[in-house]
Amino acid sequence: MGSVENWFIQTVRREAILPVGCGVIAAVSGGSDSVSMLLLLEAFAGHMEWDLSVLHIDHGTRETSAAEAGFVRRFAEDHGLRCIVRRLEWSARAAPSEAMMSRARQRIYELEAGRVEKGGALVAVGHTADDRAETLLMRLSEGAGLRGLGGMDYRGSGPVRRPVLDLTREDLTGYLRERGVEWVEDPTNRDPSIRRNRIRHELIPLFESIVPGATERIAASSGLLSSWRDFSDREIMSALALVRRDQESGGQRTVDRPSWSGLPAALRLGVLWHLCGRPRHGLLELRKTDRWLMGGGRGEHLLPGGAGLSADEALLRIEEASAASPEAMERDAEAWRIIDER
Repeated sequence: MGSVENWFIQTVRREAILPVGCGVIAAVSGGSDSVSMLLLLEAFAGHMEWDLSVLHIDHGTRETSAAEAGFVRRFAEDHGLRCIVRRLEWSARAAPSEAMMSRARQRIYELEAGRVEKGGALVAVGHTADDRAETLLMRLSEGAGLRGLGGMDYRGSGPVRRPVLDLTREDLTGYLRERGVEWVEDPTNRDPSIRRNRIRHELIPLFESIVPGATERIAASSGLLSSWRDFSDREIMSALALVRRDQESGGQRTVDRPSWSGLPAALRLGVLWHLCGRPRHGLLELRKTDRWLMGGGRGEHLLPGGAGLSADEALLRIEEASAASPEAMERDAEAWRIIDER
């Protein structure tokens, strides 16, 4: 058994991400990462008793997307696998961003996993060690905290699993070349206006030229940070015992200020982050709020995500956002619909 296959099945077993006998939906774009992931899943499907199928999402944003969907469908058919194609259709007023497409993909993953009988299925995606390293560097440039720096994990949101996260993009393309298997290149992966692409094609090669193997080392650091993030989450949940809901004020949440002030800085920020709705961005604003409160600040303060904070000597009061934030409005708008192309 080749080293790529060994690494793959060791990851799957060690992390227990795709149990024996489960349904596995391989999310395949047609690129080298997802195509090689599909071949690896297929290689062990019998041994692991997986019910394997293929899902392709046509984002509908490129002229080549229909051809890519056709490639994946033919590839699945050639391997005797059931293939589902879902196409996104965007409303005229929507300019699909990366965040919007990510939310749309997640929704499709959840819908397709839930359609599988006997308890649903898990969705395997082709994120690699390179993706993990790139994400860490992106988050560092944003000044992210532990949550952002932890980045990708073997278990994604909902049914999402990442079985090739310990393998590099070079490992996977080499695996395909050894077998004479073709794939399709996403032209947007070369678009220099996309920050991740500049990190991938400019920054990562520079790191590798300075320290060979840097990609895998950066990815390993992300994995360690992910473990600490999970530990931090448990501590934050314990610290949230300080939070009370005031039924007379419509469920407004209150926190005993002296008790909150006695927490370590990381937990203080974690509690505030949780109370303002766990926004994806806003760490710098939360740090400013923490400094203001620890300096004795009193009065009104706006938190990331639109939640309101009222502080006096004894209590912190958190009022949920009265109006949806721009991000929430974008998320909740009927910007796209899913077209069934079974």
